[in-house]
Amino acid sequence: MTRFTWAPVAWKFYALYQHYCKYQLNMLVPGVQKVIDEYSEKTGSTGTKYPTLYRAVSKILTNKPNWILESGTGTSTLVLAEAVLRVKKSDPNFKCKIVSMESVPKWFEMAKNLLPAKYNELVEIRLGERELFEYSMFRGYAHSNIPEHPYDFVFLDGPSYADDKGATTCMDAIKVRLMSGQISISCIIDTRVSSVLMMQTIFGTGIVKYFPFHRTCSFEMPSLKSNPGISNENFSSGLNGRLRLRKDTFLS
Repeated sequence: MTRFTWAPVAWKFYALYQHYCKYQLNMLVPGVQKVIDEYSEKTGSTGTKYPTLYRAVSKILTNKPNWILESGTGTSTLVLAEAVLRVKKSDPNFKCKIVSMESVPKWFEMAKNLLPAKYNELVEIRLGERELFEYSMFRGYAHSNIPEHPYDFVFLDGPSYADDKGATTCMDAIKVRLMSGQISISCIIDTRVSSVLMMQTIFGTGIVKYFPFHRTCSFEMPSLKSNPGISNENFSSGLNGRLRLRKDTFLS
């Protein structure tokens, strides 16, 4: 007897969701598909997933951020820039700067050379080799050389978070959260589930939710304690034997 599995069905639903997000993205920013196709043809990159791009663009159009940090330069850089230009058309007084970090020198050079001239005033692409970054009991990798600005939007798609010990986390969002004085920062994470798990532990599942069907995560980051001291008093346990951290352990 053949055993039934939901995996093929789930992937078909996800494919449909991809098409839906692609359609919605092009409705929000007409002409963006041409930008994506032309850049992908030059780079050979498959680019960021449409559900992630759709969520990011929706956030930009709604929240109108002034400082955007993108972790991982690529097709998404142009899509974010197109979204900002879309806002500028309806609001000439709107000002925004995108800082796009890339850790791999050859990709950095390619991205710099291929950036269309119309984005030169809007996008700054910076090389920042990945470095170990730790926050409390969490470890992972962040870009070095991130300029200090009051970021209010973070798009997390890098740097590489695997090392000789296995998967870790992408820490740019935490690094920026500690750097920025904004009350809240919009955060979009593309797929990186280990990073989402870390975020859920820090901010709580009431703020950070992840659904495999979406394969992306979107939430608002409140302020964090710069150096939270953790002791046994920060933990509690329930009747089911599961340990939990107090909600105020990391939040300032």
